[in-house]
Amino acid sequence: MEANPPSSAATPEPGSRRASRRLLKTLLKVVFTLTLLWLLYRKVDVEAFTASLRQARWAWLPLFFAIAVGNMWLSSLRWKLFLRADGADVPVSLLFRSHWISSFFNFFLPSNIGGDVYRIADIGRRSGRAVGSAASVFADRLSGFVAMSLLGFVFPLLGLRLIPPENRLLLLIPAVLFAGFLTLAFLMLRPRLFRLLLPLLPGALRAKATRILDTFFASIQAYAKTPAVPLKALGLSLVFQFLVICAVWVVGEALRIPVPFQAYCVFVPFVCLLESVPLSLNGIGLRDTGYCFFFTAVGLAAPETAAAGLSLCYVSLTLLYALGGGILFLLRQADLRV
Repeated sequence: MEANPPSSAATPEPGSRRASRRLLKTLLKVVFTLTLLWLLYRKVDVEAFTASLRQARWAWLPLFFAIAVGNMWLSSLRWKLFLRADGADVPVSLLFRSHWISSFFNFFLPSNIGGDVYRIADIGRRSGRAVGSAASVFADRLSGFVAMSLLGFVFPLLGLRLIPPENRLLLLIPAVLFAGFLTLAFLMLRPRLFRLLLPLLPGALRAKATRILDTFFASIQAYAKTPAVPLKALGLSLVFQFLVICAVWVVGEALRIPVPFQAYCVFVPFVCLLESVPLSLNGIGLRDTGYCFFFTAVGLAAPETAAAGLSLCYVSLTLLYALGGGILFLLRQADLRV
């Protein structure tokens, strides 16, 4: 009796397993996001919510888009600092377009990794240095997280009276994250620690992984050789994060939410840290939870309704801005086909 040939379905290829895991992660994020939204908003006064949207001062919104454009330009300047320190001279205008397109992918893919992959591939193709491009995107991201966690710790300390005593232990979260990001930055300057992991790889991959790792850390070392580069990047990141606070405040003002700017300075960095946790789709649900906590702490009568309006408007405006990146991507693709 002849044996049946092995079935590919019985032994799925590694690529299929990875695709299945990604699909499962996405489904879990969808379930988590929907559960959070239901728990938060099941008691929202729908009539009050729609009334707040009808009475919104939409004339404030051009300021939101101006801040968004300015922040994208700041991000491009920060990215250029790292690329130039590594010997890649890429125009800021090109980095701005790449950043804008990546915002489109960030919005419509389950995580921000998709946008970062586009940035790496785009600038790597233009500079001829894919690994160096990856190192610059990594350093760019890391400086942003360091600034976000720093403001998330310092601003709440300055506005401690706005935080209920029973919730002040939450300040440990940005403090721990700040220490963690600084530790990661320090480890990036110690490539020997990462090389200790190379013997764990199969022999066929070890040589290639060693070359990639050496190139990656050579770029990181290039940034460290000029201390002004990480310091300027951190300064730009702090300005960026402060403008994020301003953008959220603008949306709150448009919706006539009676909360002073100082309170946004206290809570928005913490909310940004919360929504960056990769547990939900694009921070939806986590962001809403943060705003609901924020408005409860400052004593709003209907915190869930205010949080729903702020989150919905912020996400919608971000979507509109990201769609511009999608249009730019399509135009680029059309140019490449010509």
